[in-house]
Amino acid sequence: MKSSIRQGTAAILAIVGVWTALSGQTVQAAPEGHEAWIELELQGLPPTVNWFVHSSQGDSIGTNANVTDVLGLDTQQRFFWPKATLHFADRHHLSISNLDLQNAGANTLKTPITFGGTSFILPDTIHSQLEFKEIIAGYQYDFLKFSGFSANLNLQVHYLDIHGEVQSEMLGTAKVDFQAPVPTIGGGIQLWQTDWLKVNTGFNIFKMDVSGFKGEMIDTQGAVTISPWDWLGISAGYRYFRIIVLDPSSEDRTDWLQKGPYLAIVGRF
Repeated sequence: MKSSIRQGTAAILAIVGVWTALSGQTVQAAPEGHEAWIELELQGLPPTVNWFVHSSQGDSIGTNANVTDVLGLDTQQRFFWPKATLHFADRHHLSISNLDLQNAGANTLKTPITFGGTSFILPDTIHSQLEFKEIIAGYQYDFLKFSGFSANLNLQVHYLDIHGEVQSEMLGTAKVDFQAPVPTIGGGIQLWQTDWLKVNTGFNIFKMDVSGFKGEMIDTQGAVTISPWDWLGISAGYRYFRIIVLDPSSEDRTDWLQKGPYLAIVGRF
């Protein structure tokens, strides 16, 4: 067992050593002459959104069902995700971002459902709307940093504001709302062999126990950034975001999954 650990550690150090040798004396790209600078990033997202619910009640929405399908929501739309980051004192970073997803759709029910305390019956035609808003404020510290490589730890607060609405001509409108701040802890690494090419990946996780509900949140993403100039870059990446919430009293389970590639433009000042 100890031999395996030593071999694994040696392999990691060898990889880092090779990357460092290839990197020479390059450092992470920053606007020339600035010890502190602001980075603005605008991501274009075409994510796939799926909302699954398992209910212990047979007539409730989502007895092992995909709610986005049942409600007829469009699960693939394009959105923009702005983010601002303040880099200062070489290893410190403060960031804030805002994601606003809105989906709408219509469907003729093939099975009875209960949404927001209202039971919708066959063959009712429903019109649905889903709004998902996420504001993220975070602090990142590069605890390990040398030529061509850095590793970081970060703390974030995700403020989630979710609103769902189902409307029918027969029964009117039913609504479901959820708002909560969710703190997360995570980490990541960055690699840059040259000033104009950077690879970064990171993750954040949290086990939640809020208002009697239990669950977890996972947020991970990775990207490659090309910067032809110090002040401008373009990125391509992938984000995986998932929330699982369990109600211990009823054993109802909600599973929100949002994933997909993105493109971004990055400006530095």
